Amino acid sequence: MSELNMPSEKNPWNLTVPGGSEDPLHGPAAVNRALAIPPMPDGNGRYYQPGAFYERGTPWMDANDEPIHVIFIGAAQSTSAVMRQTRDLSEWIGAAHAGEDALTALEARRQQERLARNGVAYAFKDSDVCAGGKRIDGCETAGSMMASAREAAPRMTRQHPGEGEVWNMLAWIGGNCGACALNCSVDVQTKDGEPTGIVRFTNARPE
Repeated sequence: MSELNMPSEKNPWNLTVPGGSEDPLHGPAAVNRALAIPPMPDGNGRYYQPGAFYERGTPWMDANDEPIHVIFIGAAQSTSAVMRQTRDLSEWIGAAHAGEDALTALEARRQQERLARNGVAYAFKDSDVCAGGKRIDGCETAGSMMASAREAAPRMTRQHPGEGEVWNMLAWIGGNCGACALNCSVDVQTKDGEPTGIVRFTNARPE
């Protein structure tokens, strides 16, 4: 690697190809364009942020935007996961270029698919989309529930100490949503008994 390619204070990523021109795939302009794309939810509390690998060493983040290092086990699983991730990411980037409405519609479809496949669909950020097709911050019911859960989170301290990551359901915050005919509930995450600040909004079909 030449000195032009070496990271520095002004060059945190691989800036150039030999000869001094910027690498069109991995240079700063390409990374910044990727970082401008909203993170893609995987439906289980992880988010794929394009471009973040060059900034944080991994493209995966949690709902607090903290890096998650994902390790795939087995060549077949890794190949299958990469192919699925590549397809989903390509679709996500295309929707991002089309605008926020396209992203909302895409994630609404994916949430409906998760609901049909798993019986539940999760959201963790206000910018996420519920299975009813609305962003959390655009739904009065979901937005109010998430806000109430975050307010209650500090009172969850010392719940399940020493048990790692635990989801604590707030039974008094929930019910059926008349707008989308789904059951809504919220959970607060604690880790070793301390709240992490992550709240999970859950959609399920009423029994």
